[in-house]
Amino acid sequence: MKNPKLSSSAAHTLKADLHVHSYFSGKTDHVKPLEPMDCYSSPERIYHLAKARGMDIVTITDHDSIDGCLHFLNRHPDTTDFIIGEEVTARVPEFDTKVHVAVYDIDETHHREISRLRENFDDLIHYLRANKIIHVLNHFFHGFPKRQHAHKFVGKMLHSFDIFEGLNGAIGSQQNRLISRVIRMFPHKTLVAGSDSHTLLRLGSCYTQCEGTTKQEFLESLRAGRAKIFGKNGSFSHIFNDAMGVYLAYFRDIAFRNEVHRDWSSIKKIRNGLGWASYLPVFFTLSLFYSIVHYKLEDRKHPFYEYLFQGILES
Repeated sequence: MKNPKLSSSAAHTLKADLHVHSYFSGKTDHVKPLEPMDCYSSPERIYHLAKARGMDIVTITDHDSIDGCLHFLNRHPDTTDFIIGEEVTARVPEFDTKVHVAVYDIDETHHREISRLRENFDDLIHYLRANKIIHVLNHFFHGFPKRQHAHKFVGKMLHSFDIFEGLNGAIGSQQNRLISRVIRMFPHKTLVAGSDSHTLLRLGSCYTQCEGTTKQEFLESLRAGRAKIFGKNGSFSHIFNDAMGVYLAYFRDIAFRNEVHRDWSSIKKIRNGLGWASYLPVFFTLSLFYSIVHYKLEDRKHPFYEYLFQGILES
């Protein structure tokens, strides 16, 4: 996997899906007794499929963990086209909410300090800036506070970040286009794109393109704001397909792959497998309902978001 000089379909540019999850993102909060994971994609499969789909650089951004990245690099220490990433859940106390901050090109020391500081957004941002760590606000409207705090929240986010996720493959076109339009009005701010894939179905469907021929040049271009975004907006079917993909991957793991739940006894696998199978009608119905309602609610909120940003830009 040694690639001192990387190539892309466009001369002197490199592509990367900057928002990808592996099974190291941990367990989901749903059906806790059966211990399903948030994702079942392995780091190796992510890497090889991302490369097959045209990505020159690969990263994994698991929730509050770099274990997936370290797992891959421990097995492939000579890889030169892989970036350690993480999606950090940061608490913003003044608005009683949490935001997702993607960080890139970090190490274990950085991760430990980030984990300690993520309970206070201001402390986290101060640390990231002081250490010149690339940090991105993912899906701007995720964790959006109550309306009475919206104006101050937006102002704080615009002040705290120079890079924003402008194209998320799990988010509808209205939100993606709005945040992209707003951020492009600030000459020193940058947009990135990522699939936010929790299965391999959409991996590489959204990507960021930066100038350069090596990983370091890619990162330098990203820091300098020389980035372009490409890909497909999300739809309710994307969320639903991801949910059902995770559901089926649970069976595939305990029956064949034995990667994620390898520590389970045979009896536990049979018991949990039967329980998971019996949950299918409920899982299918709830996933379909959530997927449709999620996008309907976002459509209803969109006029407020438009009004809010218009007021901020005019002030």
